[in-house]
Amino acid sequence: MNNLTLRIMRSLDESCSGPEYACNLLVAEIASDAPIADTREWSIRVYSECYQLLGCGVWQKPNGRKPPRKIRLNLYSDSYWDEPLCHLFLYCNGQPRWYASFPLTANYERWTGVELEAATDHPEQLFFVNHLSYQGWWCRLKQERVSPAIIGNLIEQLYHRATTPNPMPHWVVSGTESRAATFATDILAASLTDNTPKACCRFSLNDLLTGRVGWSRLKESFEGKKAVVIQVERIGDDDSAENMLDLLADWLRSPRALPCIFYGTERNIDLLLQYIPALGDLFDDRSKIELPNDPEVPMCNDDNEPVASYPFATDRHSTPLPNKGSVDTPCVAIEKLEKLIGLSRLKSDMRDAWLMARFARERRQLGLATESDDRYHMIFYGNPGTGKTTVARLVGEIYHHLGLLSNGHTVETCRSQLVGEFIGQTEQRTQAILEQARGGVLFIDEAYTLVSHNRESNDFGKEVIHALLPVLSEPHPDMIIVLAGYEEKMQTLLRSNPGLKERFPLQFHFEDYSADELHAIACQLLHEREFVLTREADQRLTRIIGRTVAHPDTGFGNGRWVHNLVEQGIVKNMARRIMTMNSHDCTDRALLSTIVAADIDRAEEWLSSSSGPRTILPMPIGFRA
Repeated sequence: MNNLTLRIMRSLDESCSGPEYACNLLVAEIASDAPIADTREWSIRVYSECYQLLGCGVWQKPNGRKPPRKIRLNLYSDSYWDEPLCHLFLYCNGQPRWYASFPLTANYERWTGVELEAATDHPEQLFFVNHLSYQGWWCRLKQERVSPAIIGNLIEQLYHRATTPNPMPHWVVSGTESRAATFATDILAASLTDNTPKACCRFSLNDLLTGRVGWSRLKESFEGKKAVVIQVERIGDDDSAENMLDLLADWLRSPRALPCIFYGTERNIDLLLQYIPALGDLFDDRSKIELPNDPEVPMCNDDNEPVASYPFATDRHSTPLPNKGSVDTPCVAIEKLEKLIGLSRLKSDMRDAWLMARFARERRQLGLATESDDRYHMIFYGNPGTGKTTVARLVGEIYHHLGLLSNGHTVETCRSQLVGEFIGQTEQRTQAILEQARGGVLFIDEAYTLVSHNRESNDFGKEVIHALLPVLSEPHPDMIIVLAGYEEKMQTLLRSNPGLKERFPLQFHFEDYSADELHAIACQLLHEREFVLTREADQRLTRIIGRTVAHPDTGFGNGRWVHNLVEQGIVKNMARRIMTMNSHDCTDRALLSTIVAADIDRAEEWLSSSSGPRTILPMPIGFRA
């Protein structure tokens, strides 16, 4: 193989068109000392320290041309490329051939060399990218905020289990009750059952020890299952419990035993192993997972509330929904929506939608005639930066509060995460993401990019639409699919497939923000960051926003444009002004929080240059070199 080098650069290049969701660009350049024969395609996938996909890029050789010695790929992300450690996989012709791990904290517009190593020299990482990265349960590690150390240990254990002839079949998970339960059911059990809830049996050990569940009946429930999840509570001190534990230990050591996952607090797990020492022989260091009680990695949501897990003993569709009384309590998500600046038309239409949903639900509870299904799929029409992603997240919470979604979380995705690089991969990715979104909202940004206008194109984007249709046709899907993008292009998407439009009964328009609303958003951002504007600075800010709104560029970013103006323009120039002073008092709160007119003026100069807030253009269909 020819000598191959790779270098990367975080960039603010305005000439590169990118998807609407993108807020940062990573440029990767692959070079070789001579053209590599039989190379049809190069692709790169970059994952975070926690092995969550950050971005990917693909280059395909033009027909009839030799591959160049140097190619460049653009990787877009909806978050900043800033990781203490990231994992990079370089593919050749659809196969992962090289691997690299490195910190991604370099400055913008500065190349950094990346040392490539053969992927086969890193079997655990290769196992992850080939077998785990596309699993529907993998994203739950991010949702539960599992630490990088535990994720690395999990990959090591699953790799060992898959490659060792006779691995230790059972697991034990210790930690707080809620964290251990979530990890055991939503992650470990999902990995052992191919994310099939019905393939797992779950019971409490105390139910067995107290006789509430008989051993013979329990063994019958194991029939056709792939794994068993066992909750370990405090064990009573009596002879019958000891006899039953001995019986369980004998079954666990037998070749007929299913893989079992014990979970509970550290104290209860220790008491169990002390009570029946024979059970300790069923676990080794590889099959023990200890979840630290670290507040920095809580397994909870953004509101610091425990994340509900699906009971694996029942079908996910039968997960209990909130009772009727919960609908009458205030909904935090609705309050958040009402507090958003602007969007008056959207708020009114959204209010009508959820009132109709609640009305139909209450009629159904009384046995009155109503629609027979619970489909609330939506289309969001609007320009970039008008709040579509923010509202999609609130939709999940609102419909969960109404008792129409079992979870209420939101899975955000786009073409690059759905469309595969070879035949069959698109359907696999789409099905995995659909599984992640069950119980919540699947938000597909720039959905119109899934359809190519080239009649001769074999673009895989259409496979995503075909994979969505079965879910869109379900009468009770326990999911809301939201497609978002420019109105004209979204109409083209809906016309591309007969019957697609009628599967989206709810359609909402996101209007552009006015100059006053954008000014209010900017002031809100500054207030949240504890900055204050002088009177003159506020006047300059009003003038900049007014002039820009009066003469917007193509693809003007609305709220995102204001966010970039504040963060990349005003605050950055303020920091440069203060930190380049010959001397300044680092304890002067007024100095470090007051934005003056000069900061706004320099931001305006930056705005008119090539490095100003990005004008984000629609992403072209297909791949570019």
